[in-house]
Amino acid sequence: MKILFIIDIQKGFITESNKFLIKNINNLIKSNKFDKIVATQFINKKDSQYIKSLNWNDMFSSPKIDFAVNLPRNAIIIKKHSYGLPTNLFKKDGLRLPNGLSLSKSDDIYICGTDYDACVLAVGYQLFDANYTIKFIESCIGSSSKNPLDKNIIERIMQRNFGKQSVIFQKEEENNFNI
Repeated sequence: MKILFIIDIQKGFITESNKFLIKNINNLIKSNKFDKIVATQFINKKDSQYIKSLNWNDMFSSPKIDFAVNLPRNAIIIKKHSYGLPTNLFKKDGLRLPNGLSLSKSDDIYICGTDYDACVLAVGYQLFDANYTIKFIESCIGSSSKNPLDKNIIERIMQRNFGKQSVIFQKEEENNFNI
């Protein structure tokens, strides 16, 4: 089964640096190459480490927490309050999604979203550590950072930590994803 994880593509995380993700991820969704689409939705809490340690008071409610892409009706939504996935989803037999679906170690897992230097990377580490093989879709990964996006950083970080085969390249203007 091919499963697409869309990490935190929410209105409050879209900036000039990553607004290209909306078009690219919408095109990826429309490609119909996935059996299941899973989207994470970050929602901050009043007592979070983001407030205590980072002095970051944002992403509490709509419209900021609303998705910035057109998710299909059957998308599986994972609400989270952390960089990564909620740890209670990880069971002895693997990852169990909120709808009860368990992911098999043989499933093809693709990851896109924002921020490659935070949440995308955290989810990648969790899935990798749980023995899943993952692939990052380079043209559908970005950062909301005010610093300009350096695509070479994505490639270096992901390939170093997850293997050379872990990054899928596709020209942004093409809708033909090599998946």
